[in-house]
Amino acid sequence: MISIRALRKSPIFEDLTDDELERIASLCREEVYEAGTIIHEEGTPAEDLYIVQDGEVVLELELELHPYASPRRTTIEVVTKGEAFGWSSLVEPHVRTLSAKCTERTRLIVLRGSELMDLFESEPHIGYKVMAAISKLVGSRLRDTRQKLMSFLRGEEISFEYSPEEATLIQRIHYFITFRWIAAVGVAALAIFANQVLRLGFPALPVLIIAVVIALYNVIFWFQARGLTPEDAPDLVGRARRFATVQSVVDLLALTVLLHCTGGIENPLVFYFVFHVIIASILLPYKAAYALATLAVLLLYSLVGLEYFGIIPHVHLGGFVTPDLYRQETYILAVLFTFVTVLYISTYMATSIAGELRKRQREVASLRDRCLIDSRALEETNRKLMELDRLRTYFLGMVSHDLKAPLVAIESYIQVILGGFAGEINEEQREMLERSSRRIGELLNLVSDLLDVSRIEAGQIAQEFKATSLSEVVAGSLEDIQAMAKEKEMELRVEMPEELPVIHAAPHRLRQVLNNLLSNAVKFTPPRGLITIRVEDKDDHLQIEVMDTGV
Repeated sequence: MISIRALRKSPIFEDLTDDELERIASLCREEVYEAGTIIHEEGTPAEDLYIVQDGEVVLELELELHPYASPRRTTIEVVTKGEAFGWSSLVEPHVRTLSAKCTERTRLIVLRGSELMDLFESEPHIGYKVMAAISKLVGSRLRDTRQKLMSFLRGEEISFEYSPEEATLIQRIHYFITFRWIAAVGVAALAIFANQVLRLGFPALPVLIIAVVIALYNVIFWFQARGLTPEDAPDLVGRARRFATVQSVVDLLALTVLLHCTGGIENPLVFYFVFHVIIASILLPYKAAYALATLAVLLLYSLVGLEYFGIIPHVHLGGFVTPDLYRQETYILAVLFTFVTVLYISTYMATSIAGELRKRQREVASLRDRCLIDSRALEETNRKLMELDRLRTYFLGMVSHDLKAPLVAIESYIQVILGGFAGEINEEQREMLERSSRRIGELLNLVSDLLDVSRIEAGQIAQEFKATSLSEVVAGSLEDIQAMAKEKEMELRVEMPEELPVIHAAPHRLRQVLNNLLSNAVKFTPPRGLITIRVEDKDDHLQIEVMDTGV
């Protein structure tokens, strides 16, 4: 049998008493697996609850968000020492273990889920504690998932109305719009500065008009972005991406016109195309990002070609570069080659990083959904256990009360007969009646104990608590046990300080406990033995000991 010390190392059972752990341990078995061993084949539901003693197990899980939803694969999880898996043996199997594989030699504590649930039903107080611990672990996992998600998204507040992917996409679109406001102001300011301060020879009016146009269409985009709400689900992500694509295309066109008005290929700001492509790579799928990168290349090549062949007039940046720079083939080829390589390399790097981040976001969302489902299932199971325990307490109180009344009546009739009120009885009859009276007294004590149990669980004992003198309780118990001790010629000794603090307790219940200890001491101590009651003040508590010279 598994030792209770091994069970106590698991957070699930850390609040149980030794007796309760022994009940759990009686259901456990130990299994050892070598590295590479597959504990579960794919698609097999968990019937056992596993707790890792030593080693490491890798799990691949499948999540069912609701009964009609298609199962979704979640991320692979690693379970280490002290952690458990196989929760679906205790709750509804919305989360299934597709496979469980040991990465090293692993020792597991295994409990059959059905046997554990039977124990919870028969002894709900154990079920309370275990389910409370499981709920706590699930809640902790949910909080950790939330924190990881918040950290992953740079600490920004995410509404639970959106999935992490949706929330991130919508946030980036709003950032995109905010940056466009800055760009519109920056274009206007830079045009005025370059034209008036640096004395660069280009017309500033067209540039200012472009800045105004950027601001105007950004107003339209701002209103459109406010319409991205959860009501658009399940196509919210698709709609947001289409919206981001439209913005990127319009921005690329505006940048191309702006470059034409400020020198074309002579303008070093030609590489600002890279910023738009990087933003698109963060917001959009791979194909869309590469398509926009290709569009940027085509737009710049078209602008350079049209100016080179004189189809559209070239605006020269007077005082900045030589007039014929836009017609020098070597310069044009060098700039275009650099532009293309930088653009596509940036697209590749940005899409790779953004794709991996989106994948992690989906995994985090799956974990959050699974934790919510597990938590709800555990809450329902715990509620059922609480109801079962309430019914058991009610049954104990009712049965105990109904049993006590006829037993008291029988005892009264026996005492009437023993007292001679029903006629004379011989010695044999008297002995039989006295024996019956003792047995009924034992039954009455048992019924009283059952009533006490129901009162304790119902919280009624707490009403009996009051300021209590421990000296008086000890004196009362000695008085109760005096007759029994005198029959066996025993000595009762009390070792107690003269002054003891007043305690907050239920004096009658405390006296019951002492009487039980003293009666056991009298029962198992030979005649003429010694029974000692010792009371010690330990500063933060009082300690009572009952010692005897018996077995």
